[in-house]
Amino acid sequence: MDFSTNNDLEKSKSFQPLDDTTARLKAFTKTQYRTDPKPSVAHSSGFAASAAALPAPGRSASWPRFSVGFQPRSRVFYRAYNFAIAMTLFLLVLPLFLVITALVAITQGAPIFYRGPRIGENGELFDVLKFRTLDTAKAAQLTKDKVLPKGSGLETPMGLFLRETRLDEIPQLLNVIKGDMNMCGPRPVRPEIAAQYASSIPNYERRFRVKPGMIGPAQAFMSHGTSKAIRSRLNNKLCRTEVSYLGEISLVFIVGVCVMARTGSRILSRLFGGKAERIEAARARQYDMRFVCDDGSERAVFWVDEDQLILEQGSALNVPLTGRLVMHLPNGQTRSATVDLSTVQATAPNGRVQVGYSPKSDFSTHILSRYLFQSVVVPHRSEFLSARLRRALSRGT
Repeated sequence: MDFSTNNDLEKSKSFQPLDDTTARLKAFTKTQYRTDPKPSVAHSSGFAASAAALPAPGRSASWPRFSVGFQPRSRVFYRAYNFAIAMTLFLLVLPLFLVITALVAITQGAPIFYRGPRIGENGELFDVLKFRTLDTAKAAQLTKDKVLPKGSGLETPMGLFLRETRLDEIPQLLNVIKGDMNMCGPRPVRPEIAAQYASSIPNYERRFRVKPGMIGPAQAFMSHGTSKAIRSRLNNKLCRTEVSYLGEISLVFIVGVCVMARTGSRILSRLFGGKAERIEAARARQYDMRFVCDDGSERAVFWVDEDQLILEQGSALNVPLTGRLVMHLPNGQTRSATVDLSTVQATAPNGRVQVGYSPKSDFSTHILSRYLFQSVVVPHRSEFLSARLRRALSRGT
């Protein structure tokens, strides 16, 4: 399951409106949403009539390997399936749930859980549940009409760890059991954020035809920094794709294993500290990264982080300059991201050049975050432990 190279994700915003609903949504303002749902009652928001008016076409799944779609054939069976999966998982993780609850209570006190309004199917509002990871008052002020910016520093003592490992979302199993969410679907969004994106992203409201999900491909395979427009294109496609139960179970399993692996990695890192160089620097050499100019000339990349890289010596570097960062994945596939080189920051005696850079497009940002920095829940399959073991055995033989 690898959506990152699908051509649909690279298309410009050349979408045709679903109907006149899009125009109506663009005219909405935040004052037209109700953001005070009672815990026991789902309320209708301004999206309710719009989402209900949209047709809900079913279409056979078309993804390779196995499918993940959001359109069920039988709503009754799909609801029973989601209840059974969520209840089983909740019982399995109950010991972990209780441990995290106790640690949160000890380190940061009440409230232990965060409740916030989110838009559900057909625009109905519900309260999403999470472990509280932020300073509630400061976060409410900062994120009034936007998502939490990176490096805000508002995390509670346990907050950063829970957010990095995604363990803060375990309580959403209760949302699935209650029926507000499905195991798989578009991630739930706040009304204020939905109003903002509906006015700028074509067909954004399509996601409200289905229930939001605790897990979704956009969340699993794309980072927080991936453009919402790119995420929306993937969600729109899956909202027209038929549910595959094998695909969903496989995705839930893969996400669960990756979350546990990330949790173990974070715990070991905190216990023993980071002794090795930054992983993205090592990957520059592991992936045999090259900076390829538009004229075809190329330089080896010795080191890279999120805003600067070090190029091997070569001819004089005239910036600003546009080119491609090309990566060779361990399984033989190639990925590239278009970047702009900006300022030469330093030149070493050995001729290496340290230069600032920035991705040229949202899709390039996604490629770097997914493959190079691996700031995603599920890394590329070439990075799975099983793939690494196969490569090790192959080298040994």
